[in-house]
Amino acid sequence: MNYQNSKVQLLDIIMETRKDLNKEKELTPLNVLKDEIEASKRSNSKSNGIFSENNIKSFRKSLDHDYNVAVICEFKTSSPSMGDISNSSLEDALKVFEQSGASAISIITEEKYFKGSIDNLRSACNMTKLPIIRKDFIIHEYQIYQAKLAGATGILLINGIYPDLEEGISTCGELGIDALVECRNREDIISALKAGADFLGINNRNFQNFRVDLKTTEKLAGYVPPEVILVSESGVHDTNDALKLSKYGVDALLVGTSIMGASGKNGMLNTATSIIKTLKGARVVRNAS
Repeated sequence: MNYQNSKVQLLDIIMETRKDLNKEKELTPLNVLKDEIEASKRSNSKSNGIFSENNIKSFRKSLDHDYNVAVICEFKTSSPSMGDISNSSLEDALKVFEQSGASAISIITEEKYFKGSIDNLRSACNMTKLPIIRKDFIIHEYQIYQAKLAGATGILLINGIYPDLEEGISTCGELGIDALVECRNREDIISALKAGADFLGINNRNFQNFRVDLKTTEKLAGYVPPEVILVSESGVHDTNDALKLSKYGVDALLVGTSIMGASGKNGMLNTATSIIKTLKGARVVRNAS
């Protein structure tokens, strides 16, 4: 791909997402998903299944630590900016995330550009007890219902890409899914808070040129109230990056490429463990401006 024309890249991803979504909606209409969720609630409430109250794993609450900066480990095998990253199996990656002490897991489900899938999300939710977020370019409530059926307890909504943020957050609340609202500037943060968001992400990757700048979190963290859980996304290559971001008052980091791109299962485990250990006791109380 031509990474110099990144605006077209983003539009390409959204267009592809819309095409796939239209096909999925034709095969399985939204009302069918809603019926399946209601049926699952009834059957699982008696057997402690994924929809029972005793088995609900709050994604947001899993990141709210008193002293530690939490880490969300991401299963990510490819990306538009880097190409192939890892050939690790989902099972091996999940074991690494659990053994390293991750607080939660992110599963990318975008197929064409990130080589993810909803099947990976469904499988992961059956393989681990850690809370899992669906990460994708979510453009319709249909995808939120998909995430719920797959067993996810969190979903990423990107401000400016999801068409009605307030409605999306409301739908997530009704389904018992935490909405992590991704923001790229101060205006995004203000509008997200007005829409009712209590869980924000700051993406250090610029969608216009796909470059990463950790100062993005530094510049924007002060606009996020301390009671809102704040996640810094993208750009953590090592423990130095992790510590730098922790000083900006974030509650959690989302780390994918540096872990998945490490050599072998042991390399992944060593990378994840070192980052997570570094962040123990590193949480700084954030003062909103």
